[in-house]
Parts: sequence; C-alpha cells; structure tokens
Amino acid sequence: MEAVFQECIQELHSAGRTVLLSSHILAEVETLCDRVTIIRTGRTVEHGTLAELRHMTRTAYTVETDRPVQGLEALDGIGDVRVQGRLTYFSAEPGAIASALEVVRVAGVRSLVGEPPTLEELFLRHYGDASESLDAAPSADGH
Repeated sequence: MEAVFQECIQELHSAGRTVLLSSHILAEVETLCDRVTIIRTGRTVEHGTLAELRHMTRTAYTVETDRPVQGLEALDGIGDVRVQGRLTYFSAEPGAIASALEVVRVAGVRSLVGEPPTLEELFLRHYGDASESLDAAPSADGH
C-alpha cells in the first residue's frame, strides 16, 4: 500500500497538483515532499526545501588519506573528529569545509565522501530536547 500511496502522490505532483502531507514517517516526507515545514507546539519553527533546511546543521564527512590527518579538531566549525589510520571522520558547518579541506589536503586525499544531514537529523534539532522540557514541566496535578 505504501508503494501505491507514493505512486498516487507522484502522479498528482506530475499533474501540477499540490498535496499537503502531514507525516511522522520522515523517510516518506524526504522522498515525496518538495517543501518541508517543521512545527513545534503549534508554531512553524522551520520551513523550506530540504536543501534550504540543511544549512542549519553540519554535514558528515569521511576522508581517506595517504597519512593520518592532523589538526582538524582545532578548526572552528569542525566537530566529531575521529581518526582511524588513513580514515578520518568529521562533521563541518557549511562555512567551515574550505578550511577543513586545506587540512586534509596536506595528508594526501584519496577519497572524500560527504553526507548531508537527513530530514530526521534536522527534525531532531528542534525536537531533541522535547523530552527534557516535558520532564521539567509540571504535571496536571502540579508536580
């Protein structure tokens, strides 16, 4: 049924129709939607194309080099650095990748793969602390 549903949505899209899809199945939203709105406590917190929303968080990179990479962790906008021999994993804010490339270039780049954030990661950016705020809020009986 999911395949039939997606086919119907794609047919409507091809015919120039607009479909408003409200779903908690983020992979489905990522596949079917041109624009995304993230709503929290009844208010829009983010809206745009997936590409536009991806600017809000870091992209994950894996780089294979001739020699171990050194110095990435000292760069602004770079995080989650993990070096395992010739493989280095890190994340970079959109404006920080140029300086990261300069550092990894020195180690002799063999391959570089970037993975932009998924819709789920973008969503969790706004809802990741929801359980904390719920825990802090008083219950119906005032406790």
